[in-house]
Amino acid sequence: MKAKPGLVRMLHIFKAIALIVLTLLAIALFVVLCSDPELSASIKDNPKLLAFFIIAWLFIIISFTSFSIDFIIMKRHFDVTRDLDELAFLDKLTGLPNRFSVDHMSEKYNTREKMIHLGCILIMINEIEEINKSLGREGGDRVISDFCTILESVGHKYGMVGRNSGNEFLVMIENCDRNIMELFLGDLQRRIHNHNTISPDFPIEVSYTSVLSDNIMADHFYTLVTEAYRNFEEKSQTLY
Repeated sequence: MKAKPGLVRMLHIFKAIALIVLTLLAIALFVVLCSDPELSASIKDNPKLLAFFIIAWLFIIISFTSFSIDFIIMKRHFDVTRDLDELAFLDKLTGLPNRFSVDHMSEKYNTREKMIHLGCILIMINEIEEINKSLGREGGDRVISDFCTILESVGHKYGMVGRNSGNEFLVMIENCDRNIMELFLGDLQRRIHNHNTISPDFPIEVSYTSVLSDNIMADHFYTLVTEAYRNFEEKSQTLY
């Protein structure tokens, strides 16, 4: 069963306080023994008192070690959980947010008020099946990977970029208008052109269509995405 974030946080606080108390107690005992020679001598001469102090010190050392190990285990657990979350939300080949991540993001845009000034750009790599045949699967993956590197580099300045499926990429831009879309597409066009000049053996050519939520009065994320898909065959344009 997955622990609740609030419970985990309370456990962290409790263990941190316990560590602080143990540290202060150890320091206090050390200071008392060093500053009072008579007490130190009496402890040495009294077997029962000496045994009590030995047990107290062992308890402090064992408790401190136990809590420290707990913190190390918690840190490793947090790192593993973070890595698993990244694997769940990121596409393995491209490193872009995957379909699961896109679905999760759609929960943010579920009313007309939240959809105001939202832009959606749907992009597909042209002739991807032919590329796989002519360049092989590794060559096809290279083209996809190169394009995604470009798309993420350009897109992160504008909004959220995600891989919706094998050859479908979405760019969502908040506070968007037609000018912002043209700026994004212009930047993307230049980067693709530069890539094709440098790597002519792995050329990239994509088609895209763009939709503004304000133009269709979209009331949900997938209303906008569906409109982009609907327009793709008739209104898509090319970048290369």
